[in-house]
Amino acid sequence: MIKKLADYFHMAFTTDFIPEDTENYWFQTEDGQTFGLLKTAITEVELNLLRTLFLLIEDTETNSKNTIVQLKWQQFLFGHSNDFPFSEDVESIRFFYFQSKQPIADPINFEEAIKGAFQQPIVLWVNNMYGIIIEEKPQSIFDKEEFIQLSDTLTSDFLVVIYSFIGQLHKADMLLKEKFSMEKQCFQELLPYIEQEKTVLFYEAFPKLLITSTHLIDQKLLSYYLIESLQDEEMLHTLKVFLQYNLNASLAAKRLHIHRNSLQYRFDKFINKTGIDCREFSNAAFLALAIPLMTKKTS
Repeated sequence: MIKKLADYFHMAFTTDFIPEDTENYWFQTEDGQTFGLLKTAITEVELNLLRTLFLLIEDTETNSKNTIVQLKWQQFLFGHSNDFPFSEDVESIRFFYFQSKQPIADPINFEEAIKGAFQQPIVLWVNNMYGIIIEEKPQSIFDKEEFIQLSDTLTSDFLVVIYSFIGQLHKADMLLKEKFSMEKQCFQELLPYIEQEKTVLFYEAFPKLLITSTHLIDQKLLSYYLIESLQDEEMLHTLKVFLQYNLNASLAAKRLHIHRNSLQYRFDKFINKTGIDCREFSNAAFLALAIPLMTKKTS
């Protein structure tokens, strides 16, 4: 499609984005590629048609710092760029994936509503029904109920039904692109199964993925923070014993021959690093499945 547009519009077509440029209409494809068309070279009918096929980057947003950051993230996650779109002081990233049952008629105000619920998030649009929220420097533990409240607000204010998938806590490094791609695919696979609950955490969805999408289950899918933690023999043994004793901290501490406070210290260390509260049943169930996966892959 892009090649056909380039052939049709010739010199009026470009993929070299210039932030200060106001002479072109800028569009984004579903895979994150950005291209521009000279405003004087296209008709109103052609512009409306292009709007139905691609996401139009509004002129009023083009020169803003936020839009430049969005484009850097798009090129990193969907394109061929290996340049980090985040600053050096960013250590962790969490992705939120959302999709609406209906086209979102007012994406600018929709995006502003999302920004009000986060600390400076980056919102990327794949199309007018599907987007990704990127949270830099997130809290280790994410409050699902707060996100559900946001979804309910968006539903009532914009009259759309939102389905969302909350990703893992990821390390901000070159593996981030691969982790994102796999999580994004998980969300697409899960969509037919989350209509009732609407908002699902990765750890809650993992058992369902094991049943419906076994081709996605691989150690590479897991957060590097989790992989690193499970490679710590003491931490791995602690989690195994805790699971073996049905999440009973007192019995687990006794079996490990440590004080309960020492066990709590290990839990806190694990939670702060991975964002996974192993004391909660859904997270413990996830770990009971992830640990054998790790053992199988590393044996």
